[in-house]
Amino acid sequence: MQIPHLLRRAGFGASPTELAQFQAMDFDSAVDYLVNYAQITPNLTDVPNIRPSYSGQVPSGQNELNNLATWWMSHMVQTNRPLEEKMTLFWHNHFATAYSKVQNGFLMYQQYQFLKANALGNFHDMLMGIVSDGAMLIWLDGNANKANNPNENFAREVMEVFSTGRGPYTQTDVTMGAKAFTGYSINSSGQGVFNPAQHDNSVKTFLGQTGNFGPADIINVLVARPETATNLATELFEFFVYPNPTPDVVQRFADVFTSSNYDMKAVVSAILKSPEFVSNQAYLANVKSPVEYIATALRSLGATATNNSELVTMTNQGQFLFNPPSVFGWPAGTGWINTGVMMERFNFPIGVQTSKENPASTLDPGSIVGTGTQEDKDVVALVSRLFPDGMPSEVTQVIQSATVNISDPALRVKNVVRLVMASPFYNLN
Repeated sequence: MQIPHLLRRAGFGASPTELAQFQAMDFDSAVDYLVNYAQITPNLTDVPNIRPSYSGQVPSGQNELNNLATWWMSHMVQTNRPLEEKMTLFWHNHFATAYSKVQNGFLMYQQYQFLKANALGNFHDMLMGIVSDGAMLIWLDGNANKANNPNENFAREVMEVFSTGRGPYTQTDVTMGAKAFTGYSINSSGQGVFNPAQHDNSVKTFLGQTGNFGPADIINVLVARPETATNLATELFEFFVYPNPTPDVVQRFADVFTSSNYDMKAVVSAILKSPEFVSNQAYLANVKSPVEYIATALRSLGATATNNSELVTMTNQGQFLFNPPSVFGWPAGTGWINTGVMMERFNFPIGVQTSKENPASTLDPGSIVGTGTQEDKDVVALVSRLFPDGMPSEVTQVIQSATVNISDPALRVKNVVRLVMASPFYNLN
């Protein structure tokens, strides 16, 4: 069960071929393979159909946000570097930025590329880069942060959400931080640039340190704070392992963050190789987010979705890529379990298989189940594709009994998939 567990948490499940590849490795080697994805030549090089530049026009008849969301979902499903996309999703939620305000697909795509390029990089570099990111400057009004009108909201979110979390700073620190971040604007290429003429050059006292601080000085102070190490260690641990870790567990990974000079690859590797990750407490301890629910199904089945059903279910389940609801991102855990979300999850599997309406999918019912009514072994194999750990026999028997008299292969596959994806086992991560 350890390898399927790893592939769900550090990626989006696996096809049968991928699963066999990883099961031939020992656990630590599988972690190393996932973490060292930079050594793997990426198999996807396409770009979304959006405006070609910051000031460019949206292609005629196109919806940039929809195109961005379906393009990224496709990459999650097809990538040969799953941890890269999973970590990009983590940072997209941590540095939550929404198209609803930015209104520029090129800037959102630039931010995605930045998060992806730094997904397992150095946190100091990532934080320094994100405060000058074009989409982020619009999202938090940092591009209007001038010497004569400091924007306290920008400084507050950099501390509260991106680094230390609530607690160590005072209103004075917010005020001083806002002054230190003055001077950013966005150039004609959509890049954040620092204009010294618009910067407040006064002496500032920030979190107990005094100087003529600019953006880099504030980032240096924040990244070195112990609260930042604790905050990130907690967030990453809960993302990969289980909720509410004890302080001693968090401190272990906070120490890795600090001793590695803020190397996220070292922190993530330590978490994935920890005894907590493979513990009984971690197994199926999290709830799949809507994006994980969709991507894991399509990746495991080798399927595609019909009639923009990814967009519909992302909308109805409340997790639309590139459009989080606030700077705090999306909810987690049981926040995804409610009547509306579950009804949407029950209905989504209808469109994830081959049919005359969906010829591109590789999920061919005729190759999975026979045309007779005694093909229980094929049903078991299909259940295992979606949940390779192996569901309890009594659950599999219920699925077999509920579908045994369906002679049409397409209809039988559709119902097996729906029943598996409606089960608690599939909805947990």
